Amino acid sequence: MTPARVAGWVLAAVAAVVVVVLLVPVGGGLYGVAQLVSFRAVLGAGALAVALLLAAVPWARRPMLPLVVVLAVGAVGQAGVLAWRSVPLPGTGATTAAATRSASGELVVLSFNTLDVVRAPVLADLVDAQDADVVVLPETSAGTAHDVAALLADRGRPMQVLTAPGDVPTIAGTALLVSPDVGRYADADPLPTRLGSLRAEPVDDGPVLVAAHPLAPIQRSAMRTWREETALVARTCAQTPGAIVAGDLNATLDHPGLRSLGPCVDAARAAGMGAHGTWPASAPTLLAAPIDHVLVDGRRWRVTSFDVLPPTGGSDHRPVVARLVAR
Repeated sequence: MTPARVAGWVLAAVAAVVVVVLLVPVGGGLYGVAQLVSFRAVLGAGALAVALLLAAVPWARRPMLPLVVVLAVGAVGQAGVLAWRSVPLPGTGATTAAATRSASGELVVLSFNTLDVVRAPVLADLVDAQDADVVVLPETSAGTAHDVAALLADRGRPMQVLTAPGDVPTIAGTALLVSPDVGRYADADPLPTRLGSLRAEPVDDGPVLVAAHPLAPIQRSAMRTWREETALVARTCAQTPGAIVAGDLNATLDHPGLRSLGPCVDAARAAGMGAHGTWPASAPTLLAAPIDHVLVDGRRWRVTSFDVLPPTGGSDHRPVVARLVAR
């Protein structure tokens, strides 16, 4: 066997390990892997591009054939996961907004990390356009949230405002706006996340609402906190009957925190929109990371639709909206 073919087999073996890790993913909670697996379409496209490039180079085609095969399998595997997440789960009624609006007990949940740069009139128009009943706004100041509520009240859409400050001075906290049609809520209890999260208990028979924003895994030193906070958010949903949890969860379904949801379901996955991402907003949704979520107790709520909306107001996240009906 020539040195070139030996090198090809060695590279193929190394690539196979990487492909398995990123496909399963085995180390989805580890620094480096956690960031990469957030972008399955990019990984798949990259693997396919390298495979085609090697196959097109005459002197590399034969010795690198094992590597080409491994990369092609990796690309197909990533595409397969995305295709699977594009199939609605059983029991999901994928209908138009007009049809679901007439359904009894429909509730519209809008979540949008505004980066605290989206102006109140833009947010009010967005809430109006989506006819939202519950609005979760990570990285949004309390002042902006109250301004949005005031604008909506002038349009005949009163909203209760609940807020949770974060522990990072440079990042605004999280706001929750709730229509009185959903219920009345006491002062919210904070969830222990550094960026500000809250749990709102109903005074009457409304659902428990959680507006969440766990820490992002942007540094090696943040990984433990990220894993703990995302797991806390998922556990809160799983252990709270009838819960609705929304926000920038800084995690995808491939990360440890969101793998065990118990009776809760991810609205995007349920509606067959699990392949569409929200960050960065400048990227096409199929190339973006799906880190903004709506989680619901699947025993209480049926997801009728989920949409990733266009970039709005200069934020680096796209808004998402889920439509639910009570079972």
